[in-house]
Amino acid sequence: MQNKSILKAASESATSPGIGKPPLLTGYEQTKWSWARIVESYDQLPEAFKDFFKTFLDDTSAFPYAVRTPRFEELTRRENEKLIFSLDNKVYVLERIKDKLSVTCYPLEDISTIEVGAILLDSWIKISGVASNGVLTSSTLRFNTVTDFLFTPILGKIRPTSTPGDTDQSSERAKFDYLMPLNFKFMNYARHSLVPGEKVIHTVLQPEIRAKLLTLFGRSLSRTISTAHLSILTDRELIMIRDEKTGRWGDKTKYGGVWNYIPLDKITSISLTPEKGDLLVLSIHLPQNDHIDSLFSASNKQEVELFLSQFETLIRGVTTKNTQRSHSQ
Repeated sequence: MQNKSILKAASESATSPGIGKPPLLTGYEQTKWSWARIVESYDQLPEAFKDFFKTFLDDTSAFPYAVRTPRFEELTRRENEKLIFSLDNKVYVLERIKDKLSVTCYPLEDISTIEVGAILLDSWIKISGVASNGVLTSSTLRFNTVTDFLFTPILGKIRPTSTPGDTDQSSERAKFDYLMPLNFKFMNYARHSLVPGEKVIHTVLQPEIRAKLLTLFGRSLSRTISTAHLSILTDRELIMIRDEKTGRWGDKTKYGGVWNYIPLDKITSISLTPEKGDLLVLSIHLPQNDHIDSLFSASNKQEVELFLSQFETLIRGVTTKNTQRSHSQ
């Protein structure tokens, strides 16, 4: 109720004669506006979404687990109000665009990547894949980082699952111990990125790549070509963790990261090509000509080639098992 009063006061003030902007809010009030929130029932839905659910669900249907993200109107970014929920092996993203409602439906088996980002209090989730209309589509939801746990049930439906008893989770996490002196932050991120039962096959770390521009008064000036990133190949998916680019965030990038989760069965191929400046481009090819590229230094070529070899061996094994399973049926 307090939030509704704040919003009402701000709206009335903005439209009053002689006043061009809403009253200043406290830092706490502004922060709460950025929180994602669970919507537990039809009655809790914002008006913009009610007509959709009125026709989408019948009287006997249970209301799905749903999370609403707020509307942002900042100078650097504008975000529409959105609602995400999962039902019947599909993920739905509803977006309020002015007075209209846009609905995007992703069948779980056609989602090719999930991107999860967190830079201090700013977080986002980006879902990419072939929507139910057959078009390659992506949807991004932004929210305050303190509410990121609300999305765990939905992400759990998208990411591949495995039986927790199949592997020793502590021993799998220990495979990242070598990162402690190299990139302590990535070590922790990698440990927490695994789902229960997931087995780590191979990892490759690429430190930040910088290119020298010039030397001025005895000091070398350079620019970032690629931020540091870590690629993790598991028996279920490819996990890619990276620092965000510094252009927008500056030094704040050291306090966060970006995760990409890619199911193995959505990778059509992986290629490695040379790039000028002693660089290598690792391309992850996805359905409908989509792809994700990562830059590596030529000095890391041996590790990247080993990573590719492990991937090809793993894919052949998965293909053989699926073929044997189909024949036995």
